Amino acid sequence: MDLGLNDRVAVVCGASQGMGRAIAAGLAAEGARVLLVARNADRLAEAEQAIAAQVPGASLATVALDLTVADSAAAVVEAAQQRWGRLDVLVTNTGGPPPGQPLELDDEKFLLAYEQNFMNVVRLCRHAVPAMRTHGYGRVINVLALSVRQIEDNLVLSSTSRLAVVAYARYLAEQVAADGITVNNVLPGSIHTERLEQVSQMQARHFGRDPAGEIALRAQRVPMKRLGLPQEMADVVAFLASERAAFLTGLSIPVDGGQLRSVL
Repeated sequence: MDLGLNDRVAVVCGASQGMGRAIAAGLAAEGARVLLVARNADRLAEAEQAIAAQVPGASLATVALDLTVADSAAAVVEAAQQRWGRLDVLVTNTGGPPPGQPLELDDEKFLLAYEQNFMNVVRLCRHAVPAMRTHGYGRVINVLALSVRQIEDNLVLSSTSRLAVVAYARYLAEQVAADGITVNNVLPGSIHTERLEQVSQMQARHFGRDPAGEIALRAQRVPMKRLGLPQEMADVVAFLASERAAFLTGLSIPVDGGQLRSVL
């Protein structure tokens, strides 16, 4: 299936590792020109080299920025336009805030989580959507978490801040639908990344479980009895970024091996 992504310009945030890196590689493999964004310049350079080796001839660029800084969103969009003259696909993706229980977390931690997980999406969309409107094509894809639909122990900051993105994305999807722009969210479940391993270790310590067996325990909770692969997330994102997904918007799609137990 030709996804129609050849020469499309994509910005992928959090692209230095984990799901973001896999998404950047997946879009590059489909022929997209990809701007990798993350805070750590060294990790970004490593990711760019790895993707270039994986996808010979890939058109890649990097920009090291902290998206919790308000001016960074405009700089990201400007970098893509200066390099390739347009922007077609925006993939927002941030690291998770620290774990904690509802009554244990102070105002500062809540505000920081909303800055990291919500406001950076708002700012990126504010600058990216006008660039997409210019060409009558756009795809906004927010990588969130399954915990916006099904709570997970100790992840109240992640759940609440990312749920705000779901509401924002639904409003935005309606506003830009007639412009050829779609807005969707993907909700990864237990995808095997460094972040999952870190969270698993913290939760094991918090609940007095064996850290060595926590990953295996997570896999057993998935109906498929395994963890997801970052590439499996990347495949879903590539489809949503494509011309083939033109009639899908305003959705929040679990990628979880059946982990979400809701009937709706």
